[in-house]
Amino acid sequence: MASLIDINGAARKAALQKAILLLIAVALNAVEIAIPRLPFLPWLKPGFANIITIIWIIRFGFKDALLYTALRIWVSGFYFGFSLFTLSLSLTGGLLSVAAMSLLWIALGKRNLVGTIGLGVTGALFHNAGQLAVVYFIMSQNMSLFVQIPFMLGAAVIFGSIVGGLAPVIHKIVGVDWGDDADLNTVNTSVTPPVKLLNKFIVVLTFAVSITLMFINNMTVLASAAVLFSLTALSLNPKKPLTIFYPVKFYTLFLFIAATHLFFTYGMRSDILPFTTNEGLAAFAKQSLRLWCWLQTVHIFKRFGFHEMFINMLYRFFPQKKDTLEAGMIALEHFPEIIRLSKSEKKIPVSTLLFRPKAALTEYVRAMAGRIAGKVNASCPAANGKKNRPLPPNIP
Repeated sequence: MASLIDINGAARKAALQKAILLLIAVALNAVEIAIPRLPFLPWLKPGFANIITIIWIIRFGFKDALLYTALRIWVSGFYFGFSLFTLSLSLTGGLLSVAAMSLLWIALGKRNLVGTIGLGVTGALFHNAGQLAVVYFIMSQNMSLFVQIPFMLGAAVIFGSIVGGLAPVIHKIVGVDWGDDADLNTVNTSVTPPVKLLNKFIVVLTFAVSITLMFINNMTVLASAAVLFSLTALSLNPKKPLTIFYPVKFYTLFLFIAATHLFFTYGMRSDILPFTTNEGLAAFAKQSLRLWCWLQTVHIFKRFGFHEMFINMLYRFFPQKKDTLEAGMIALEHFPEIIRLSKSEKKIPVSTLLFRPKAALTEYVRAMAGRIAGKVNASCPAANGKKNRPLPPNIP
């Protein structure tokens, strides 16, 4: 797949600097891996990458921030895979929080009535609300799910305040010459990479089947679908027989489904598990089979080029944002290397991250920003911009 766009001069300079910010967000995401996930709140995380989102909103505006968020999701999905569940969770939470923070910034922030801490808390609240809505509608339509709301509100206030408070500090560290003289009219549009009609059909069909499973309650049909999706995933990765058990790595999601259904579903007491009901066991089994299918779709989307369809859609929705699109392409090339750098960087102790986040993250970003900028600028010099750079091969 060739690069979507061909830019040069000052426009490429702006793209390189946006790519550095995007990769710093990736590095901040990597920090969160050190923080243990709560078994029954597996999607709850600090959201340190929102530091860059706040900077992006203030510096580049609402529309560009939407594209940045979509690109960040696309870059990660290119290497780690897309599925109906992960895509819905990421897009809903990410785009909703960007929209809320942007509107708050436009309405109050520019008038100095709200600062970055207010943006951080707002972003965290709407991100959590979006994810909770997705979890309710596609994973567990059980009102007991909303017991989480007090915990999510508390987490949003705490982590949102940290993220917002760090935004000005991090901006000073990564602040560079943004190339205000960039003439984006020098951007030359090239043709977006074609996607085969068969691939489009298979991707659309996979989405349609995945969504249809939400409305099917027949255990036999759901079990058959799980077997079919697993065999399809195995056939696409014949040299990796353990692919058939790929969903097991997301065991915390299955534990969450068990908790919401086994303990909070009314009905006839089960003879097998006295603490639950037959209705709860049935609901748990059905939802687990749906989730199993959705997680296996990652292999289908990888094989049939969903990443190409996704970037094509971004190109069509944001035709004037050539420099930001190019930043996404540059970030995609460097993503694996930055992940390796993040893992090789001196680990931040969890206690330090939780009780001294400003000192820990400031030092981390200072170290990573220099290394990221050096690698990006060395491989993609602005004065001699490479044209039509091919994307790295997809990872099965």
